[in-house]
Amino acid sequence: GPNFELKPSRSKQFELGAKATVFGNSRLNLALFRIETRNEIVVNTAAGGRTTFKNASRTEREGIELSWDIPLYVDTNLYLSATRVDARFKEGFTSAGPPLVVVSAGNALPAIPRDVLYAEATWRYPSSGFALVFDARRASKLYVDDRNSDAAEGYTLANLRAGFEQSGRGWKMSEFVRIENVFDRKYIGSVIGADANRRFFEPAPRRNAIIGISATLSF
Repeated sequence: GPNFELKPSRSKQFELGAKATVFGNSRLNLALFRIETRNEIVVNTAAGGRTTFKNASRTEREGIELSWDIPLYVDTNLYLSATRVDARFKEGFTSAGPPLVVVSAGNALPAIPRDVLYAEATWRYPSSGFALVFDARRASKLYVDDRNSDAAEGYTLANLRAGFEQSGRGWKMSEFVRIENVFDRKYIGSVIGADANRRFFEPAPRRNAIIGISATLSF
């Protein structure tokens, strides 16, 4: 049945940021953050599509985010970003179960990658409204439960997007096609935390395409 003893989690968040224009007109953003949480709500069990939850002890997340927006030429732009998050249980705890689980202080929080890198290159042909975008993302491994008993490997993924945009007085229309996972990589896109049958890993789609049209009217 439901866990009637589940308590709300409470967090204190601190963030310090800075922005700067460097090397002419490129923009640099930096953010440092820290999150302290009491009674963190985590997965207790997951079986047959049914998930129950429990309270953990105190947790903390410390990290840094850095992004750099670089206009290379009139019609070309490069965007880079990096994030590191050290998300851990600050205190050990034991859940009564079932099953009985002992989690040590210092264990990583599940389903949170420690490092994420992102890069995006954009080329535009303004007279036609055409744009071509190539982006790549690198994510580190994901732990599957509070005990860190297993982990999904990190992966690198690349995507390609091309499209046109038209606009007039009070209206805008765009058409695009996006190819995701260009190099047809096999990777684990997400995990099912604390799955009772240890079927933690969810494979992500192989190479696939998205076609879309959007229109905006202002009045």
